[in-house]
Amino acid sequence: MRKNGLLLFISIFFVSACGIIAINENDYRFLPEEYRKDIKPFDVALVTQKVNYHDSLYLYEINTPEIKAVLQKHKYVWLHIWRPYCEADYCQNISYFTQLARRYRDKDFQLLLISEDYDPPTIKKVLAHSDFNKPVFVLQDAWYGHKIKKGYRLLFNELNNNPEIHSKTGFDDYLFKDSLLVYAGDSMSQSTLDSLVKCCPSTVKVPYLKR
Repeated sequence: MRKNGLLLFISIFFVSACGIIAINENDYRFLPEEYRKDIKPFDVALVTQKVNYHDSLYLYEINTPEIKAVLQKHKYVWLHIWRPYCEADYCQNISYFTQLARRYRDKDFQLLLISEDYDPPTIKKVLAHSDFNKPVFVLQDAWYGHKIKKGYRLLFNELNNNPEIHSKTGFDDYLFKDSLLVYAGDSMSQSTLDSLVKCCPSTVKVPYLKR
């Protein structure tokens, strides 16, 4: 009995560098009605808007055609899959993303911060300690399905237009230049971005946060 209980626990949870998390589920199916009303459809104008999270939190669903619409409108687009439940600096101190977006503001550079799951309470908690002022997106459940890993694979396969980049599972970070995928990986440093965007004045500095 004890052995079966242990196996059940392992089948539901796993331990990662970011803590104990539910396996491969975006939580959409378990989202209470009180939070469902704050899930909004995507609008391409959202990408350049600033948000005041002291008033309210809306999560904006996004899918592949909508991401491609953003790529066509901007020179550089950084797509980052964000884990709000992760306890690492890279996940919790998302001021990092605001500062980097500001660093490249003269380069027609836009950030898409996409939450891995539908988790408004945890997202609100992180935002309360951050100056992040961009919309928070979430991979649309109706397009990608409930399973996170499956959604990652679909996202990568639908967006990858660079034959030199390969993956069976997808990545956390993607950088597009003129709609072409030029970088894909599981972490993005300032130095990597600087080399790809060919930026910036030495007077503009952003603290590097280790993943």
